[in-house]
Order: sequence, then C-alpha cells, then structure tokens
Amino acid sequence: MDTDVTLCKVEDVPDGGMKHFEIMGYDILVVRLADRFFCVDAACTYKWAMLQDGRVDPDNLLVICKDCNGSWDLETGQPRDAPAKFPLTSYRAEAVGDDLIVTFTY
Repeated sequence: MDTDVTLCKVEDVPDGGMKHFEIMGYDILVVRLADRFFCVDAACTYKWAMLQDGRVDPDNLLVICKDCNGSWDLETGQPRDAPAKFPLTSYRAEAVGDDLIVTFTY
C-alpha cells in the first residue's frame, strides 16, 4: 500500500542541500538538486552515522557518509563505494505545487 505524505515546503530544502526528517517512524534524508528531489534512508548502513552530516556528489548522484566515506546512489539507494554494503531504501519524492510529497510503500 502506498501512502503519500506532505513532508515540507519545496523551499525548505535548498538547492544542492540535504535535510533530515523523522516521519511515521522513519528517518529519511531529502536531497535537492535543481528541480529534482531524492529521498533515501537517513543513516549509513555501515557506521550508522547520519548521512545529512556527509556530502552530496551532484555529478554522480551520490550521498557520501562523513564517517566511512561509503556512498549510495540517490536514485536507487544501492551502495556504490565501499565500505557501503547494504542498500538504503529509496522513496519517491516530488514537488506538487509548493509542497514536497514523499511516497511510502508498506
């Protein structure tokens, strides 16, 4: 079952920036690159560090952990660089008017 959740206003996530949200028992990370929004689990699967403290590689669409330097694909959540080994869950995120909507699948 899919559930759409209004997460925030589009303007709340700056271009090139990341923002952590806790919603419905989930810690998620939203990344904005121009008019595209990506949403993945917020914690590194290797060190359990919060990914919003890391950095984004906009050219390769990666989020990189500050503690282990592992990286994950923002589109799929799949690990790209070691020591990242396990994938992040990725969620559909899209701007609808002024709102950022995230779709959770149960």
